[in-house]
Amino acid sequence: MAKTKKDTAEMFSNLADSLDQEPETKKVKEPPAQRKRKKTGKRSDPNYIQVGAYIPRTLNEDVKIKLVRHDGDFSDLITELLEKWVAD
Repeated sequence: MAKTKKDTAEMFSNLADSLDQEPETKKVKEPPAQRKRKKTGKRSDPNYIQVGAYIPRTLNEDVKIKLVRHDGDFSDLITELLEKWVAD
C-alpha cells in the first residue's frame, strides 16, 4: 500500500511532536553504600604516604615469592631497608 502525502505529513508531525517532548529521565545510579567500618591501615594513616619506584620485573617477582613464603609485607620490607640505608 502506497503512502499518501497525508500519511507522510502525519508521520513527520508525530516525529516532531515526540522530539519536542521532554526526554524520559534516566534512572540515576545510587552511589555505593558508605563503608560501615572504621578506616584502618597505612592507607588512611596520615603518617604514611604512597610512593612508587621502577624495579626490574624479575626482582619484583622474586621479592613477592620470598614475602609469601615468609608471610611478609612489602611496605614493611621497604621501610626496614630504607631505615637501614638512612642510618648508614
